[in-house]
Amino acid sequence: MKGILGVAIGGIFLLGAGGAFAAPPGPGQHFNCSDGGSGVNCAADDGGCVSNTKNHLKCSDGEAKAFGKAIAAVIKCHIKQADAAFKTLNGKPTSFDEEGCENAAIAKLTATRAKIEGKAICDPNQINDFNVEQAIVFGQSPTASLDGQNGNTYCDSASMAMIDPTGEDTGFVPNSAPNLKCADTVAKMLSRLVGAVIKCHIKLNDSDFKGKDFDEESCEETNPSQKGALDKFNQQRDKLAALAICPTCLSSAKIDMLGASALGQLDGANAIAYPCNLGP
Repeated sequence: MKGILGVAIGGIFLLGAGGAFAAPPGPGQHFNCSDGGSGVNCAADDGGCVSNTKNHLKCSDGEAKAFGKAIAAVIKCHIKQADAAFKTLNGKPTSFDEEGCENAAIAKLTATRAKIEGKAICDPNQINDFNVEQAIVFGQSPTASLDGQNGNTYCDSASMAMIDPTGEDTGFVPNSAPNLKCADTVAKMLSRLVGAVIKCHIKLNDSDFKGKDFDEESCEETNPSQKGALDKFNQQRDKLAALAICPTCLSSAKIDMLGASALGQLDGANAIAYPCNLGP
């Protein structure tokens, strides 16, 4: 009797909405469970589909990791550029080849992609999608590129000095050392957030492909242990607020907006990293 009761109780916890067993979407199905899967495994705000083959999984995961590293590298270039511009503005002429730094990061991404695609494990649609994404993220789009969004972080115009006089990289030279420290910190925060969320997306795909549960929302946003990607972002935001070193354009509310924007862009781009309707 006790054994039967244990099975019955255990079954209750395995049941999802409508009395069905909760399970992740399977290979080829949408992450949002619109065509299969249920419960905590559904990533409602993530576009794209679970990889339909092991080769396509390796392709998407590998290229997603490479993109994450390239984004982090370019953000470092922007930080160094801002630091050099600040020194120059304050009487210590300092040169920094931001373009060379950025081109090196993009060249490394391109080389890594060529190595992955050379293994013949990618669907043509995967390659095309990543080509388009690379052109957007590392191009000159005023809203979607890293160069175009640089001004969201280096936003204080009090100095009246552009970080990049050519206009290729948006943003202003911070007006004071504390403001520079704040902007540099926010740039690093966004870089870490992007890297962490991409890792969550990779874990989601890998887990769903294997039929294993994974709470992607808890990974990329907040959870009781305060170890989600957004949790850590928010913790650093609060430290900055306590230091009181940020310009008005980088208030806690504005930093929240930057974090939310990054999450939205990454969730939207998940359909590019993990496209649907791939061939065998």
